[in-house]
Amino acid sequence: QSCGEQSPQPEICAPNLLCTEELRFLTFSPQLHDEPLILDNYYVRNTDNGNIYDENSIDQLLKEGTYVIASDLVKDELKKSGTTLRFVGAKDGQVMLEQDFVVGHDCCHILPLEGSFDE
Repeated sequence: QSCGEQSPQPEICAPNLLCTEELRFLTFSPQLHDEPLILDNYYVRNTDNGNIYDENSIDQLLKEGTYVIASDLVKDELKKSGTTLRFVGAKDGQVMLEQDFVVGHDCCHILPLEGSFDE
């Protein structure tokens, strides 16, 4: 079964699925007055299970003002059909931004379903 085929049970993945060995991640670059919004810190909360995701290890590879919403590392906690992840960003000790994103997966990699993800 390839990634494009529909499984008979939509939320179940085949146990012996062959996937590419890349780590995919989805990013978001918020703007304020047409300038990148530079946050002191942020987190992403899974609204289904309350888990907090901190992808700072990936952030260090990105340009300033770009933040990771999700990566393949959290795929197993997401529904294929989509899970709402809430981005919460703070600056100077105050929440500056809360925004929801819906992320699903194809059993191999996460997929952006709804939200203002970077291209």
